[in-house]
Amino acid sequence: MRIATTRFGEIDIRESELITMKGSILGFGHLKRFALIVHDQNTPLWWLQAADDPAVAFVVINPFIVMPDYKPTLHQEDMDFLEIQRDEDLVLLSIVTVRSQPFRVTVNVRAPILVNAEKRMATQIVLEDPEYPIQYDVLDHKAHFDAWLAKPCNDSGRLATTATSP
Repeated sequence: MRIATTRFGEIDIRESELITMKGSILGFGHLKRFALIVHDQNTPLWWLQAADDPAVAFVVINPFIVMPDYKPTLHQEDMDFLEIQRDEDLVLLSIVTVRSQPFRVTVNVRAPILVNAEKRMATQIVLEDPEYPIQYDVLDHKAHFDAWLAKPCNDSGRLATTATSP
């Protein structure tokens, strides 16, 4: 199928690669289908593009890249809601915010997007642990990010993604 985007123009994506929001992303409950787009294989920043609204796309990251000791408590109800039966089917994504004045990059590790990679269903959850902030500053923890970039083989995990060229 072909989806329109304001950032990448029209892109082709297999229907089987779409992620369906069984729950929702806070503030975007009307959007239910997303494509995970990897613009550059050498960066851990990806795009979660709404299939039904060309203007909505979130920059996302695997939260373990910026916070290696990230150990969110996931409730069994959330796992059951997404029909996650095996740990290897679980993928977490966190929304990244980039501000220009002053330049700041933060990751929302308090409200990750929980994804069943096998069934391609997702929902955003809000963690109760105040240790995980809504605005975790990446530049304050740049060493984690740099360590990831230095790895010889970087990939986006178990989710098939749509690659785009610059």
